[in-house]
Amino acid sequence: MYMELAVRMAERSVGLTAPNPPVGVIIVKNGEILSRGWTQIGGSPHAEMHAISQVRNKSLLKGSTMYSTLEPCSHRGKTPPCVDNIIKYKFKDVVISQIDKNPLVNGDGIKKLRNRGIRVTKTNFNNHMNKFNNIFFHSINKNKPHVCLKIASTADGKIATKTKDSKWITGKHSRMMGHYLRSKNDCILVGRGTVEKDNPSLNCRLPGLEHTSPDIFILDTNLSLSLNSKIFKLKNRKISIFHNSSNFNKKKYKKITLIRLNDNPDMLDIRKVIKLISWKGYHRILVEGGSQIGTSLLKNNLIDKIYWFRASKVIGGEGIGAISNLNIRKMNLVKKFKLENSTRVEDDTMDIYTRG
Repeated sequence: MYMELAVRMAERSVGLTAPNPPVGVIIVKNGEILSRGWTQIGGSPHAEMHAISQVRNKSLLKGSTMYSTLEPCSHRGKTPPCVDNIIKYKFKDVVISQIDKNPLVNGDGIKKLRNRGIRVTKTNFNNHMNKFNNIFFHSINKNKPHVCLKIASTADGKIATKTKDSKWITGKHSRMMGHYLRSKNDCILVGRGTVEKDNPSLNCRLPGLEHTSPDIFILDTNLSLSLNSKIFKLKNRKISIFHNSSNFNKKKYKKITLIRLNDNPDMLDIRKVIKLISWKGYHRILVEGGSQIGTSLLKNNLIDKIYWFRASKVIGGEGIGAISNLNIRKMNLVKKFKLENSTRVEDDTMDIYTRG
C-alpha cells in the first residue's frame, strides 16, 4: 500500500523534473503516514528531502521507514546527498522499488545506508514505475530519451487538406488530451513548417496545469522562421533552435538559444538533435509536427511511443498524409509498433502504440 502511494506521488511530477527523474516517497512510522514527497519542478528538492521537510517535528523520523520509488542519491549535485539526511534523522528502514542506474549512484546509496545500520529492502514492486525510471536510465546512459510522436489525423491518416488546412481535424476533447501530453513531457520538438503554418502557442492550457508547459525545441535549418510567431512572445518559456546557418544576426535571437549542428546545409541530422536534447537533461520529448519530422524520426527508429488521434472524418488521396515516404519495399522492413491502448474520445479515437 505504501509503495503504491509512493508511485502516485512520482506520477505527479512526471514531465516536470528534468534533468532528474520523477520520484515518489512515503514516510511511515508505527503504521501511520508521517508525510508524502515527490521530486519538485526542475528536479529540486528531491522527493526524499521534500517528504522529510513536511515533518515539522524531526524527532518523529527516528525509527521510521521510507518507501521510495528509486534508490536515494549518494552524490552531491545541485543538492546534498539524500542518504546523508536519511542517516542524519536515523531512519530504521528504507524500501526502494529500483536501484538507480545512474553511474553516480548505482547501488552506492544502498551501500552507504547499510553501512550505517539502516536496513534497505529492494522490491520490484511496480513495472509501470520501473518504466518511468528506465526512461531516465536510457537517457543518461545512452543519450536515448523517450520520444513520443503525437499525430492528429482523419480516419484515413491525413493531417491536412491539399491546401494545408488542418484546423480543426480532431475535436475539443482530443485537443485537451494533447495539452495533457504536453504537461507530461520535458520538452516539445517541432519543425519550422508547423510553427509557420499553425502559429501555435505549444503550451498547456488546462486549468491548474498552465505552469507545466514544457520547453520548446525547433528545427529551422536556415533560420528562416519569423520571430513574430506566437511562441516567441511567450513568457517564462525556454526556446532553442537547431540550425545550420552561418550568417545571422545574433542580437535578433538574444532571448533564444541557437544550436548549430554544422550538418548538410539542406537538412539537420535528427539523430544528433535527439542526442543533444538528451545531453541537455531532457528525458521525455513530445514531437508535434508535420509529416516530415515524424517520418525522419521513424526512419531512424527514434520513436518510442505514438499517440494517434483519429477523427471520424475523411479527406481522401489529395490530403497530406501523417507519415510520408519511408522507402519500405519489403514487409520485413516495416516499422513495428504494438497497440497498447485504444480509447474513444467523443467522435475521435486515441490509439497508443509502443515500439515493437
